[in-house]
Amino acid sequence: MTYAVCAAAGQAAQYARGRLIPEVRLRNGTVLHDVTVVAVGATTIVARWEGGKGSILLTQLPDEMRTDLAPAVVKSPVAAAPAPGVTPAPVDPKLATAELPTEIKLTNGFVMHKSSVTRWDTNAVLISYQGGIVSVRLKNISPEQRAIFEARKDEALARQAKEDADSSVGQSAASQDEKARQAADDAAREAAEKKAEEISNGLSFHYLVKGMTKKQVIQAYGRPPDDSGDTFFYVLRGHDKYGNAADRMLVFRDGLLASWRDQREGEPNGAVDH
Repeated sequence: MTYAVCAAAGQAAQYARGRLIPEVRLRNGTVLHDVTVVAVGATTIVARWEGGKGSILLTQLPDEMRTDLAPAVVKSPVAAAPAPGVTPAPVDPKLATAELPTEIKLTNGFVMHKSSVTRWDTNAVLISYQGGIVSVRLKNISPEQRAIFEARKDEALARQAKEDADSSVGQSAASQDEKARQAADDAAREAAEKKAEEISNGLSFHYLVKGMTKKQVIQAYGRPPDDSGDTFFYVLRGHDKYGNAADRMLVFRDGLLASWRDQREGEPNGAVDH
């Protein structure tokens, strides 16, 4: 049973813009999971969902979801007929590409000088002007300028939603990278602490631990006849694979103990590598 079918009338708020919707079944049969509506236009919404993002026609949404997001839109996909004797005002296509005014006039006569829109909403815009930053409802803008805002709104909302989605993805990726770096740092620190403890025990109980410095090896195991190179040689300090006493040769890399081999002279088949 889908989320849309299960939602009761009193739960319409669960379809609010910005809220995670577990599942939405569109009228064409497509089922979207983990849906978040980021913008609502006159005919479409812009949303993110599991595995994708994009625009969805309002007419494809479940009735209760469309009513909650865009209550002014009729539920039937058939457009309402104009009232008798009323001719719809033609929409000038040039308005969709017209420049937004920088001297915004309000219906109360106030003029907002040096204005620019910093954020769009369905019924309002956030405007930065000489007096500060304020939210202005579209209905409060003078009719001749309001027509430009209405014509530009859907495109602006779609672009804004895409920018928000890209920003969210970028922030999520950055957060994941930071978590990965933190996990790597924690693992490296834990490994270093464990190695330090192993070396400390080796020094206390006089046995070899890989990662010891030459000085620590000498402290734990004694000084070899020659300690000037990258190999230390100890006579009969090891055991071959048969349990016989064998010479032990230590190898250092970058000043740290990397490995050692126990082998009797002339019997490589019995050698034991550590």
